[in-house]
Amino acid sequence: MTKLTDLNDEHTAKGTKLTNLKAQTFKLAIGVELEPKYCFDTKKPKDLTKELHNFLKETVYKGLTITQVDKLFLRKKGPVKETNNGVEIFHYGKDQKPFRIHGFYDNKGYFNIVRLDLNHKYHK
Repeated sequence: MTKLTDLNDEHTAKGTKLTNLKAQTFKLAIGVELEPKYCFDTKKPKDLTKELHNFLKETVYKGLTITQVDKLFLRKKGPVKETNNGVEIFHYGKDQKPFRIHGFYDNKGYFNIVRLDLNHKYHK
């Protein structure tokens, strides 16, 4: 599995190509290794499954576009996005719920998950 530090040309760096993809349907991928403290085996399976499933029901299963997902879930307070080795990391969550999902968009418009933050601890 690829690590975020090993990204190459097929990933969107600094969001330059993302503006061309905003009308596309929001799709998730796990194309790089999840960060060790924010992966599947560090969470209670039942809690993570429920939160991830709720996110999928409200985004992917509804066929929302990237723009629609941004309007509903992109965090607007605190660090909206961060850069990791030239790749913009976006931060999605809903309302005051502690579940957050972090990732980046590749050049095909897939949101690649890098961090599953069940209790919103990453930016605290």
